[in-house]
Amino acid sequence: MCEFCTSHGEGKKWYENLSNYTEEVFNSVSSKGELTTFINKLYHAMTVDIPRANNFKKRFPKIYNLIVHPTLTKYLKKKHFGQVVPIEDINKILEGVESIVRLPCVCRKATIKAERRYCLGIGFDLSPIFKDTNDFKDFERISADEAVKFIKTLDDEGQTHTIWTLKTPYIGSICNCDRDCMAYRFQVGMDLGKAMWRAEYIAEINNDLCSGCRECMKRCYYGAISYDRKNVKCNINSMKCYGCGICRAVCKYDAIHLSDRPIDITF
Repeated sequence: MCEFCTSHGEGKKWYENLSNYTEEVFNSVSSKGELTTFINKLYHAMTVDIPRANNFKKRFPKIYNLIVHPTLTKYLKKKHFGQVVPIEDINKILEGVESIVRLPCVCRKATIKAERRYCLGIGFDLSPIFKDTNDFKDFERISADEAVKFIKTLDDEGQTHTIWTLKTPYIGSICNCDRDCMAYRFQVGMDLGKAMWRAEYIAEINNDLCSGCRECMKRCYYGAISYDRKNVKCNINSMKCYGCGICRAVCKYDAIHLSDRPIDITF
């Protein structure tokens, strides 16, 4: 399990500990004013601060990788950190939280200049805070059943599900990410810092069932799936796999499954 599980999981996966979604935990690490300020600065961070950091890295790669990357990662772990979570675990979270609202995605607003309602605010009722923000004030309240159906649709579309802290360890949102997501671009595309843990799982392929169609390769955002031309099979590199499980949705032969991530494979 990841270090968050050790610190905040009470013996289980940290996102399965329902106290991490409560108002009590939120108040112990943050406040309404602090969260409102943080949310209102998100768009600026994505459109100004991240491009600035990327330019700095291009000019001074050694300094960035040695100093800035670990410093920024340490900051994000305390302030706003995510983890990839497969759909089965997301559904359990949705069934256990007090409030669910659908939100406009700030990432897509920054990257493709379009509104995409791919994000969910979860936990206790944060609507009084969202009403005071620039980007989240136009939220929709939905039921757990509606949220589960919504997540299934996004899973079929190929969205990677992630949970995020609004100051660790309070978990306040579920995001659904593809290559247009700023978290993806920040971590995988530009390698500016670590913004999200890999899942507690890895994907594996049953060679007896794999047809070699390569549809899973097209779906994987992390370059974890390769094709063996000799054996006409696909293979998953466990060191690259984020364990999101979205490759399963396009496999017509049920050849892909998730297994617990071995402790010797890094998060």
